Amino acid sequence: MNIPSLKFVKNKSDTLDILLHGSSGGMNYSLMQKIFNECVRQGHSVANFNFPYFERGEEQSSGPDLKEELEALQSILDECKAKEYKHIRLIGKSLGAIIASYYLKSLSKEEQSKYSVIVFGYVTGIIDLKTFEGKIDIIQGEKDRFGNIEVVKNYLKDAVSKDINYFEIKNADHSYRDELKEPVFEDEAIEVFKRI
Repeated sequence: MNIPSLKFVKNKSDTLDILLHGSSGGMNYSLMQKIFNECVRQGHSVANFNFPYFERGEEQSSGPDLKEELEALQSILDECKAKEYKHIRLIGKSLGAIIASYYLKSLSKEEQSKYSVIVFGYVTGIIDLKTFEGKIDIIQGEKDRFGNIEVVKNYLKDAVSKDINYFEIKNADHSYRDELKEPVFEDEAIEVFKRI
């Protein structure tokens, strides 16, 4: 699969960061750019790209099974030679985290062992990380329409992973915006991300 938008920075690092954008904002969305810049600053190899539906200018992903998006993710992992890295962080914003969770479920436990996942905006009931054994970090807005951090904790109370870290951004919605829909809490989310 050809992903013309791929932006890949290869560093001398054992860690590869794969950024997976949300449904309405692609790789150039301000939050994704800030995450990308922080990954580069940390010295990791990092890939940012648009899913095919977004490249085509469509508003919807490929459907509930996310087949095209999962194929695109696999294609990016192959292109970035993911097998050469000791650790891969899947960093997903909302839809991107849904795709990450579906991808991880498709892997064997042994394959999963080199992955961790960072979720910007957990969508309860759709993101499925309950059987994933690796490290999970969740950065959730207090006023996220899918639930605040307590709702997410309750949703994941029977998760298999023993390494789940929860962070809440006060007064922020699902996209780290205020009541005027200004993304004023993005930088706060990035400050949390820096400590992960």
